[in-house]
Order: sequence, then structure tokens, then C-alpha cells
Amino acid sequence: MNVLVTGAAGFVGSHLVSALAARGHTVFAVHHDPTRLPRLDRVTPLAWDLAAAPPPDLPSTLDAVFHLAQANVPVPAHAAQMFGVHVAATQHLLGLARDAGARRFVLASTGSVYGAGARPWTEADPTEGPGYYAASKVAAEKLVRALGDVVPFSIFRLFTPYGPRQSNRLVPGLIARVTGGQAVTLAAGTGPTFNPIHVSHVVDVLVQSLDAAGNQLLNLGGDDSLSIRDMAVAIGRVVGRDPLLQPQPGAADRIVGDIAALRRAYRLPERLTSFAAGVRSMLAA
Repeated sequence: MNVLVTGAAGFVGSHLVSALAARGHTVFAVHHDPTRLPRLDRVTPLAWDLAAAPPPDLPSTLDAVFHLAQANVPVPAHAAQMFGVHVAATQHLLGLARDAGARRFVLASTGSVYGAGARPWTEADPTEGPGYYAASKVAAEKLVRALGDVVPFSIFRLFTPYGPRQSNRLVPGLIARVTGGQAVTLAAGTGPTFNPIHVSHVVDVLVQSLDAAGNQLLNLGGDDSLSIRDMAVAIGRVVGRDPLLQPQPGAADRIVGDIAALRRAYRLPERLTSFAAGVRSMLAA
């Protein structure tokens, strides 16, 4: 298949590009800095700042488009850039997918669209998560869903993906703090709770989505709900060092996604990679 991937130099994107190329697909890898893209057989780098208009040299024939790019910029100062990457680029890519004859449009959304809740969120729950980031992702989802009769779609709301090659995110930050003997601050004594998922399972689902039928909107997270305290303790056991835990007053949010619908739609192991095994994979890398 001919597949276009945005955010191809990012955490999930770089793993997906490698997996697609290894399976014999022809990949058009999009990033604003093409020097950061993987140099692999069957991978063609494409320079595109998604906050700007698309370049004229995009492929004319595609089987699928994966829109994984995200703007990690402060708002409101850079709200226009976030809108460009998350919303305007989604519209550009939907037009490209339609004109190129793509059979699947895959959007990486986020569990943040729900906000915090006392129970695991299901796909039928309202998307009223706070902040501009969540709002821009909801807008992108709505654009994709509105054109589902033209380009079939899979929308995945990711819940705390982690794994090798990740940086500047929750899990690698916790690993650095625990191994470095730095304090891990815990609101309400536990810190927020998430259901993290190892990147290998994220990529497996994304690759499988190439063969999906119809339109899909699914949570994509892990089996286990873990607080920051749970994660820090697990990391300490893996590295052989007790974490320095620092309880603080305040509320501890819970952002956890129910993955029952995901399991019905996709082939997944009975038990996904445990958090401890995932941490070991990051340390080994």
C-alpha cells in the first residue's frame, strides 16, 4: 500500500513508519524537518510544516493517511499553530485522501478529550475535556467524522502511550526522577491516574487499521489503571532504587479509557505489556 504518515519523526510516528516499511508498504513520511525522518528503504521523506499550506509535491495516489502529528506548544501564545496542525491540516489531509483515492483515514486523537472522571471513559461519553489542546482534537475528530461517507476513518483516542525513544513525557520523566533520586510529587498522595499503553500495541493497532471496515471511534489505552505513585514504585522495583515520594495537598485527576470496544474490534494479546516490562524495554533501548 501507499501510505502517508504525518508526525513521522515523532514518538508513535517513527515506530509506525518503521513497522509499515518492514511490512512492505511504501511510506510517505511527513515532518517539518525532513532531516529528522528515518532513512529507510520504502520511506520517502516529505517536508511540510502542517501549520502552513500543503506543498505541491504530495503523492497523487494513496491507500491510507495516518494523521499523527501534534503541536506541543504553549497556548494561547501559539494557539494558531496548534489549530493549524490539529484542525486545518486535518482538513487539508482529508482533501488529499479523497483526491488520492485513500480507503482509510486514521486520526490520532487523545483521551484528554474527555477530561477527568471517576470511572473509565467509554466512547459514548461526552467530550468536554478542558483546554485548547482537547478542543482542537475534538474539532479534528468532528471534521473526520463529518466526511466519513467520503473517506472511511479510524479515530483512536490515545491514553498515555509510552515506550522506547520517547522523551519529554510522563513515563520517561518519571524514570529520570526515580533513577536520579529526585522527588516525585504526588497530589493527594497518589498523583493522577492513567491507563498507559506500550507503543508496540499502539503501532500494532494502527497497522491493523489498514484492513478495518467501516468507520471507527475507539479508545486506545492499556489494561491497568496506574497512579503516578504506582508508576514510580514500579520503576523503582525495575531499577532497584526506592523512589523519593513527596505527597502534596490537592486533587488527583483520573483520566482512564475503557478499551472493551478496542478489544472487540482488534486482535490484541489477552494481557498487554505490563508497565514494568514496558519500563524495562525503555531502559534496554
